[in-house]
Amino acid sequence: MKRTIRPILALSAALMIAAIFIACTNDDNPSNHKPFSEDDATLVTNDAELRSAITKSTPVKLANDIKLSNSTLNIAEGTTVTLDLGGHTLDRGRTSREWNTGGQVITVRKGATLNLSNGTLTGGWGGNGGGLANEGGTANLKDVNITGCIGDDRGGGISNQGTLTMTGGSISGNTSKDGTDPKGGGGLFNYKDATATLTGVSITGNKADIYGGGGICNFGALTIDGCTITGNTAGSEGGGIWQEGTLNIQGTVKVTDNKAKDAISSNVYLYEGALVNVTGSLEGSKIGISMKDMTGTFTSGYNTNNSDVDPSTIFTADLSKVMAVSADAQKEAQLINTLPDGDFYYIERSWDEASKSVKAEVKVLIKNNYFVLESDDQAKIAAGYFVVKGDVKFDKIQCAEGGKHHLILCDGAKLTTKYVGVEDDNELYIYGQSGDNGRLVVENGAYAGIGSTAEKTTGTIVIHGGNINATGSGGAAGIGGGNLSYGGTITIYGGTVEAHGGNDGGAGIGGGNIHESSGGDRPELTLTGNLQSGDGCTITIYGGTVNAHGGTHGAGIGSGQSGDGADITINGGIVNAWGGYSGAGIGTGENSDSGIDNSGKLTVNGGEVYAYGGDDGAGIGGGWNASGSDVTVNGGYVYAKGDGNGAGIGSGSEESFSGGRNGGKLTVTGGHVEAYGGTDAAGIGGGEDADGGTVNISGGYVYAHGNDYGAGIGGGQGGDGGKVTITGGTVIAKAGRDETGMRAIGPGEGDDEYGELTIGDNMMVSSERMANVDERHDMCWYRTQVRVEPCTHPGYTADTCPYHKH
Repeated sequence: MKRTIRPILALSAALMIAAIFIACTNDDNPSNHKPFSEDDATLVTNDAELRSAITKSTPVKLANDIKLSNSTLNIAEGTTVTLDLGGHTLDRGRTSREWNTGGQVITVRKGATLNLSNGTLTGGWGGNGGGLANEGGTANLKDVNITGCIGDDRGGGISNQGTLTMTGGSISGNTSKDGTDPKGGGGLFNYKDATATLTGVSITGNKADIYGGGGICNFGALTIDGCTITGNTAGSEGGGIWQEGTLNIQGTVKVTDNKAKDAISSNVYLYEGALVNVTGSLEGSKIGISMKDMTGTFTSGYNTNNSDVDPSTIFTADLSKVMAVSADAQKEAQLINTLPDGDFYYIERSWDEASKSVKAEVKVLIKNNYFVLESDDQAKIAAGYFVVKGDVKFDKIQCAEGGKHHLILCDGAKLTTKYVGVEDDNELYIYGQSGDNGRLVVENGAYAGIGSTAEKTTGTIVIHGGNINATGSGGAAGIGGGNLSYGGTITIYGGTVEAHGGNDGGAGIGGGNIHESSGGDRPELTLTGNLQSGDGCTITIYGGTVNAHGGTHGAGIGSGQSGDGADITINGGIVNAWGGYSGAGIGTGENSDSGIDNSGKLTVNGGEVYAYGGDDGAGIGGGWNASGSDVTVNGGYVYAKGDGNGAGIGSGSEESFSGGRNGGKLTVTGGHVEAYGGTDAAGIGGGEDADGGTVNISGGYVYAHGNDYGAGIGGGQGGDGGKVTITGGTVIAKAGRDETGMRAIGPGEGDDEYGELTIGDNMMVSSERMANVDERHDMCWYRTQVRVEPCTHPGYTADTCPYHKH
């Protein structure tokens, strides 16, 4: 609706003249024009009105909150749109990935102009720029808050390839997941050749999952005037700002309390010669600094604009135990190393249960209290501290004599070997420095990459940091057990870990092949130490980035071929797991013993987990011809996809006519879970020919999508339904096909054993319509798609609502 002021003809002449005079002085005088007043803005109340109004030349104003439909709000090339949000929220409503569609809230095309003010953008989930994607146009924002948006690749809140001006407002709580061709930028990603100017903007609580720039990742020209950047995190450097382009700052600027690499202080990170250009007074500012070059001058223009101010009162060293800020000969700011000659530092991480996060502490090794490793054929190292500097090569490294062995990978160092032996009561602790780019490369050996030889007990392996790449040989794990060996105790706090199982059945991280290489039944093992046949291994991941690839028939994380599952707990970090051919992404390898007691246990309390089954393996659960695991999700984000005929979460494909394979047990109390079945497999439950398992959902968000003839939750094709209980959370279940005989919850196609279904008293069920109380079970069993969630109907009480029990 467009509102205009119209003269009232019934007034007296004098009043009419006055009215006309007022109207002219308020609306027709260009110098007194108010572009966002209700007098000349088109008010819109819904998505359709908004999309229609922005094609006109007049300003547009929201009359209320608006949730967008199934596409981005497009600001077309060659157009200028002035949009006043009116204090309201524009919500894209995305809660999960939806490939091949524009998931951003607003997209500004090349050559377009957007003037946006006074409100909030939220709920965007797109490739780049979940909230606002500027593809080469001009975006002017005033008092706009961008929050709760996700970019799969870069720019969770905003991605800018053109000209961005933002005054006031905030960028908060956004995430860049750093997928394909990533660079980071949880709050803002500013491309090379792009220009961004931020004045008085608050940038808080944003996250770059893997790469740099939790708050801002800048490759272009960025000007910051009086902004606050705090509480952001990055998987790499630059929790506050990753700076590789041009950065101009002035005013009172706060860049503090930003973290990277699991709680290492990292505020402004300057990459390879990048500087901070000081263009005005910085009075009252506090800015943390770190550099790829570690030491040296990092400002220009500081002395010109702040000549009487000690730079150490404005800038602080992020690595405060090692570095300090001082003035150089030209009175510019510089970082200097404060460690005595011969001392080394490393980063030790630990889990803080109170905050549910990893904490980092800088530790210093005093001269003569460590050994420097130098290249040799073999090294048998006793307990102690060992430092790797430069390029070092060994044929084999063996931890010996028991006790704790500490290996420190200095930034820029590379240790290459064919095997790192950690057996029996030996313990290995691996650390990095602030850059976490010191490398350990283990490949081309005859055993596990890091762990045990054949038929040996694996010791304790703890990774605090560094860049680790370990490949097993034959039936051995990348990290963990050798052939015919289990995985020991493996703990990861941080760093980047890449693990590949050997191609004769080893897990990426976990156990080796427990199947005789010549084929046949699982052997009776004679193992040394306190490990008994039938034991799995214990794997705990608190942080860092973990990429685990199972060898042929092995799981990405868990057991090798025919082995019992591991006890796996994920509290944080980014975990990517790929099963080898016929292995689960996380869980068991091919032909693990049937039954929940042997299939392992996975608990996810936080972090992000992406699990992909190998051919006929589940994303999470069992490999080919193996039942699902005992899986509990209390928090975090879990994405699981079966391959071949494996379930998303549940069992692998069952061997024809073998019987007894099922989806295991899934308990969800919180977090976000997405599960996609392979061909003829359930999203959650059984692979092809396998039955559903036991599913208990009391909270969180669960999306389960079967494939072809599999149920959403329940059996794969030919498999029975399971035991499903839903008492809370939001659950969306989709069968593989939208045709008669397919069930959202229940058996797969060709089977009529529906299993047990319990729906909580306060839960409502909907498909193409809302189910009445007595229809809720039938709608789940006889529809191809169903949604179950707590009752939200206005106007009813718990005693009167007809859509749930009372």
